[in-house]
Amino acid sequence: MKINIFDDFSRFMDNGGWILIPFLFFAFIMLILKIVSRWIFFKKCGEEGWKALIPVYTDVIFVKISGLNWWWVLFLYVTILQSIISVISAYSNLSYLQVISAFASMLSFVAIFAKVNIGYNISKKFNINAGYAALIALLEPIGLLILGLSKNMNYDKDVVVSSNGFIKGNTVESNNYRPNDTEFCENCGNKIKKDSIYCENCGNKVR
Repeated sequence: MKINIFDDFSRFMDNGGWILIPFLFFAFIMLILKIVSRWIFFKKCGEEGWKALIPVYTDVIFVKISGLNWWWVLFLYVTILQSIISVISAYSNLSYLQVISAFASMLSFVAIFAKVNIGYNISKKFNINAGYAALIALLEPIGLLILGLSKNMNYDKDVVVSSNGFIKGNTVESNNYRPNDTEFCENCGNKIKKDSIYCENCGNKVR
């Protein structure tokens, strides 16, 4: 039996498949925006920008920058389990799988909770309002672009935060952290001494 791919594609498009095109285009644009925003953000936090290109590893670096425990990365991927359970239940008549699927739909909130917690710690590292946690959780590319491109908001790795975010309560700042006496490298965001000529982290000339 000869299969004509073009006929199958035309039939797919005639049956409403064209509706997927704008969604796929939007998903592609969001993926590019996410990579670009993380690249800029990573560089400001002293990490290599190319790390934003590698799936999973980019989230490991994102969590590392926030100061959370590494296993918070796992919460970002619970939606994959949700998708698997939903597909299985869709092709099965087993009632218990449908119940599990309904429960699995709640897992998306776990991923959002993890992003809020990451954003909370990042806001502390940047010495900004914790409201940015919600912005990073819901509109991550926009939030990271604002932090990455702003000259007034800088990453301070010396700010000590809870390894579990706001679950453990308030964060604690290091004793030598005084915003008024601190300068930052415009290239990588690393904290530098006021009399420094070059950044100790990236070698950028600051004077």
